[in-house]
Amino acid sequence: MLLRAGDALGLIKTAESAELGRAYPVFLKHGLGGPTPDEGQVLAFEENRLFTCFVAGPAKRKGPGDGGGSPERSRWVRRLILLKPGALIVDDEIVGDRAAGPAVWALQSAHPFETTATATPRFQTALDGHELVCETLWTGTTAHVAASAASGKAPAAGSPEQADRDYRVEIRGEGSAMRVIALIRVRPRGSDVPGPRGRVEGRQVDLKDVQFHLLSVSTADRTFRLTLPPWNLGAGDIAVADAGGQSLLDRRPLPSGVLPHTPEGIKLVEGWDRAYRGGRKPGWDIGRAASDLIKAVEDGKLRPSRVVELGCGSGTNAIYLAQKGFDVTTIDIAPAAIAVAEEKARKAGVKVRFLVADVLAPPRLEPFDLIFDRGCYHGVRGSSAAGYVEAVRRLSRPGTLLLILAGNANEERSGGPPRIDEEQLCGDFGKSFDVVELRETRFDTVDPTGKGALAWFALLRRKGKP
Repeated sequence: MLLRAGDALGLIKTAESAELGRAYPVFLKHGLGGPTPDEGQVLAFEENRLFTCFVAGPAKRKGPGDGGGSPERSRWVRRLILLKPGALIVDDEIVGDRAAGPAVWALQSAHPFETTATATPRFQTALDGHELVCETLWTGTTAHVAASAASGKAPAAGSPEQADRDYRVEIRGEGSAMRVIALIRVRPRGSDVPGPRGRVEGRQVDLKDVQFHLLSVSTADRTFRLTLPPWNLGAGDIAVADAGGQSLLDRRPLPSGVLPHTPEGIKLVEGWDRAYRGGRKPGWDIGRAASDLIKAVEDGKLRPSRVVELGCGSGTNAIYLAQKGFDVTTIDIAPAAIAVAEEKARKAGVKVRFLVADVLAPPRLEPFDLIFDRGCYHGVRGSSAAGYVEAVRRLSRPGTLLLILAGNANEERSGGPPRIDEEQLCGDFGKSFDVVELRETRFDTVDPTGKGALAWFALLRRKGKP
């Protein structure tokens, strides 16, 4: 895999902008390691005030926790995490073709490198009035380090071929698979300021002997702690504290999909996330599984299978389904909600794949047998009914069941959830789904004896022969 020094500089300089919502095109341009950015390769993205996370890989690669892999002979995943201000983590996973020889990771620059070849090599190069320092934190193997000119003859000065192509350092693995985790920082040329420092603090090993790397990166006024498993096993998590140890960001998962990344989109994510921070419990979170879901399971309408819940919140319904034998994946746009849900699942002793992602742009996952939605469809319909239906199509196959609990417009009521009438609901899904059961019900309330808002119980089946 190739990383250009100029691209790394371009990514780090995005942290100098105080305005959120401008980083995505910069990461698309500089993050993929090739001359032609391909948005179809972006697997995950999130920008906020403390960090930006970008993940890319082959266009057909599956998402985290979904088995990984693809039919390509050579596979790769690049995870870039910009820690603000001014530190860039590069986490590259390579699974190459054995016949092609050892895996290779390379850093290229228009200027020569100074290298320190140790167990964790360190490279330094000049770049546009700056010094770029790359410190490898993990290579996963005894690696061979080499520095050389990228070609026998240097391109002419100022030519398109010259930029970032003259010199390179390479790390060659012992086999066709390799993982490189590096910390890159930039400082003014000649500066003696040490800049951010990083280290691998330890490794957690699961039952399959897969390494989850625990990283710590310290800047002048912040400490970032990250868990970075292999991408196909999870997106990892991050926590941030100030120099005095005060939390700036509680431990929370990194994104598994592309989150909204315009200024308006970032505000949307922030709004949903705020509802779950600091132990808050939004009004729609009643603390128990939906009665209609429980009844559908007990009546045998829904049988244990692979299920994805859209808009899972703090995970109550997902945990219930896991306890009933379902193989559960969830998607929610609020990282704080997913962090709460993960802790609840841990205490309940069940396994659920919780993914931070946008239901309108879900990760690349294998189609599910069942899709469950309590309150998400009616929340996003006003902005993108077609986008929601397309997302459901991507997550389903012929025969997939879709159970939606949504606000019902047949009741005049102040406040409460958004409301949808029968014609709208059937119109949205009629081309792709048949109605199995459509009836009126009521949402549960915090008070079990109270009268919740009128709702739809809509059980649909994807058209076509299974």
